[in-house]
Amino acid sequence: MSEIELHRKLLGDKVRNDALHEALKRVIRPGMTVADIGAGTGFLSFLARQLGAAHCHLYEYSEALALARELARRNRITGLTFVQAHSGEVARPPKADVVISETLGNFALEEGLLETLVDARRFLKPGGTLLPCALRQLVAPVISPRLQQEIDVWAGVGHGLELAAAREIALNNMYVKTLRPEDLRGPDSARQWDEIDFRPPARPSSQRSGAATWSGPQLGGRTVYGFALWWEVDLVPGVTLSTSPYAPATHWEQVYLPLLEPVAAVSQDLELGLRSDTRRGVRLVWETALRRAGGKPRSLQRQDLARGRL
Repeated sequence: MSEIELHRKLLGDKVRNDALHEALKRVIRPGMTVADIGAGTGFLSFLARQLGAAHCHLYEYSEALALARELARRNRITGLTFVQAHSGEVARPPKADVVISETLGNFALEEGLLETLVDARRFLKPGGTLLPCALRQLVAPVISPRLQQEIDVWAGVGHGLELAAAREIALNNMYVKTLRPEDLRGPDSARQWDEIDFRPPARPSSQRSGAATWSGPQLGGRTVYGFALWWEVDLVPGVTLSTSPYAPATHWEQVYLPLLEPVAAVSQDLELGLRSDTRRGVRLVWETALRRAGGKPRSLQRQDLARGRL
C-alpha cells in the first residue's frame, strides 16, 4: 500500500477521527505540549493545536512528514516542531504533557503499538497523559463457512494435483477480512483473551497469551470454521474505539484465523489458546481443542504464523 493510500484511509475514517478528537478534547488544556509519535500527515497535532495546545512535536520517519509540513503551512498552523526520525531513535526528547501514538493495526499490535507506547514514556512529563491508555483483544468462533471457503481452495484445484503443502502454509496464516454479524454466534460469543494497560508504572510484555472457552450449548451445536479477532482501545477513560463486527465500521477490519479442519462442539467444550510475540514482526500461535468435562483434550489443532511464511 502506498503512503498516501494509507493516510487516505486514516483520514477518511470518521469514526476514528471523531474518537481521537474527543479524546484530545478531554485532556488538552491551554499551554500544554504534545508529542505526536508516528505523526504521519500531522492530523492529530493539528487537532491538538486547535484545542489549545501550545506546541506539538511531530515524530515521523517516513516521507509523510514533508506532507505534514506542507499541510501545516497551508492551514496556517504554527507551534509545530517536525522531527524526521523513528521515536525510538530520539535520544533525549523534550518532555510533553500529552503523548499520543495511533499505530494500531487490524491485528492490534502488528504495527508495534505496544513497543512504541512503552518507549514513549521517555517523552512524557511526570503525571502526563498517554494516549491510548488501554487495549483489550477479543476473539469469537466463526460459524459461517464463507471465509473458510474463500481460503481453503486447494482440494478443488483439480487437474490431478496434490496441493496439501500449499494448503498447510495457507491455513497457518491470519487474514484481514470483514466479519459480518451473521458469521458469528452473537455478541455474547466474544471472549477477551488479552488486556493491556499502557500507562506507567505498568510494564506490559511483547509476549502476550490468553485463552477462551465455549460450551456446546453456547455455540448452539454449530460447526466452527475459524476464529475472528478484533480489539477495543481506550484512548482515554470514557472514549473507546472498537473494531468489533457489532460496532460502527472503521477503516480497520477484523482478523480471521482459519482452522485446519472444522470442529463441532456439541457435548464438549471448545478451547482456544492464543500466543503472540511482537518483538520482531508478528508471531502468532493458536491452538484449538475439544474437551469433555474433566477429560483430556481431543481434536487438537496447532497453527503457527511462522509456518505460514512463503
